[in-house]
Amino acid sequence: MRDIQPRLFRMISARMRRRVKVLLVSGATLAVAALFAGCGTEKISVPKSNAAAYAGAVLFSQRCGGCHTLSYAGTHGSASNIRTRLVTNGPNFDVRCERPAIRVLYAIENGGFSGATMPQNIVVGKQAQEVAMFVSQYAGRKGQTELGAKPCDSLPIGPIPSATATATATTTTPTTTTPAATTPAAVTLPAKPKKTAATAKKTAAKAKKTAKPPSKSTPKVAVANGPKISSATISGLGPVLVNAQGRTLYIFEPDNDMKVTCVGGCAAIWPPASLPSGAKAAAAGSVKQSLLGSDPNPSGGEVITYAGWPLYTYVADSAPGAAGGQALDLNGGLWYVISPSGKVIKAKP
Repeated sequence: MRDIQPRLFRMISARMRRRVKVLLVSGATLAVAALFAGCGTEKISVPKSNAAAYAGAVLFSQRCGGCHTLSYAGTHGSASNIRTRLVTNGPNFDVRCERPAIRVLYAIENGGFSGATMPQNIVVGKQAQEVAMFVSQYAGRKGQTELGAKPCDSLPIGPIPSATATATATTTTPTTTTPAATTPAAVTLPAKPKKTAATAKKTAAKAKKTAKPPSKSTPKVAVANGPKISSATISGLGPVLVNAQGRTLYIFEPDNDMKVTCVGGCAAIWPPASLPSGAKAAAAGSVKQSLLGSDPNPSGGEVITYAGWPLYTYVADSAPGAAGGQALDLNGGLWYVISPSGKVIKAKP
């Protein structure tokens, strides 16, 4: 009996080891399959005919699929249960609307809106723009619209400004060509008659009679020769300030101490209403000249102000009359339009 027990034990152990190996191999295979599925290896459902969006979908799948869900890119990185989510589980873009595209680009360049988890510049340059446009076009298509809110597909995607074009426009200065000096041809003038003492005396007396008393100097008044600020009526908001191109002007709530605080990446999305050196903004229509002024821009130059508030435009406003930035909480604060009377309008359009 003593000899049989060890042999029986060894036989059972060997059989169990084989089963364990089979289970381990099968489990590993399933785990790898699940890992690849979670990293976004499913088929991208963006048509290849839309080359820019397809390129953005491929990049999103490669760089962002581990943290975000967006079925059009075949990714499932977001947490399925809020209670078990990890710090690396990002928003589910199937249900979360992300417009305008400049908002997505800002998040890519700055590591999200909090900068806590997402690395900055996970894609850069043209690739970052392609990802931003793809996310804006396809995010939120499976989400439910909140009561009173606009559907995601009705919100403007907006353009993404070219960094190169902006830099060129900022640094380029007009050049002037000075004509070459020319030497006038020699001209023979007739000889002047000689003045006699009597003639000189008569000329002096005549000049004394015709001389006018010096006039009192008139103080110079600054002429409003700068950018024109006028107003336009926008549905749901009433008359609001616009620039010379008819683009809506906004104020930034953090500028409550009447100083320009939107600079750097913020100014790329909300370009300030710049005032050329030595110029003064001109009021038109119902806009009051007395409320126009200027404040120094920390980035250089001056920014036009109204009732003390620095004024900005919004890059996502694609045409005159658009007010997509109204009551928008972006870049560290709320943005509002302002009326010709100087009142900040906080109503939502």
